[in-house]
Amino acid sequence: MKLFKKENHRNIVIVGCGRLGSALASNLSDQNENVLIVDCNEESLETLPQTYGGFSLEGDGTDTDILKLAGIQKADILIAATGDDNTNIMIAQIAKECFGVKTVVARVDDTSSDAVCSPIGIMAISPALLLFNEFKKVLGKNEEST
Repeated sequence: MKLFKKENHRNIVIVGCGRLGSALASNLSDQNENVLIVDCNEESLETLPQTYGGFSLEGDGTDTDILKLAGIQKADILIAATGDDNTNIMIAQIAKECFGVKTVVARVDDTSSDAVCSPIGIMAISPALLLFNEFKKVLGKNEEST
């Protein structure tokens, strides 16, 4: 089975089909990217919108055999978006160190995780920190206008 079928498009594997993973998969699929999302809960995968044009795979994203089934060897990007920081960091490390995925992103709540991730080439993104920075921008603009 050829999972990544669109030529000249990025191959993206997303692990975790919660709100973030599902939204990313749907959005990237809408942008005509090759997307495969992995989640150990079949019910989570069933929540993907009917318009989702990518693939899905039920399985544990920390399992290298599942990642191989997901086509990790051909992935340009891996996004670890489960609800657990440690799981996301472990998946990201596996993708980076075992499979050589060039762009690896881990969703984390603990903002200090960047100290672990950055030296090995993993981008740690904290939704809370992103939101905080956006609030600072908005509040800064409001202070300038007064």
